[in-house]
Amino acid sequence: MSNFNYLLEERRAHLCCRRETQNECYWIPLTVRASVAGNVNICMYCRRCEVREDIFLNEQEYKTQERLIKKEVEGE
Repeated sequence: MSNFNYLLEERRAHLCCRRETQNECYWIPLTVRASVAGNVNICMYCRRCEVREDIFLNEQEYKTQERLIKKEVEGE
């Protein structure tokens, strides 16, 4: 299981986790949905404190990460 915090905005990716104040949130993708104008909506989930955050990637950004994201979402 990989930490996908690099997909979030810098200010959100490095906030302290609500449950473990000494650590950053550990983000994993939960769901992937198509969005308007070729964008992709990914619901991210902190596996430590259970907070959710929606992010949007353009088609090229998503294609770059697609295999890793699908692997995580599908639980392979």
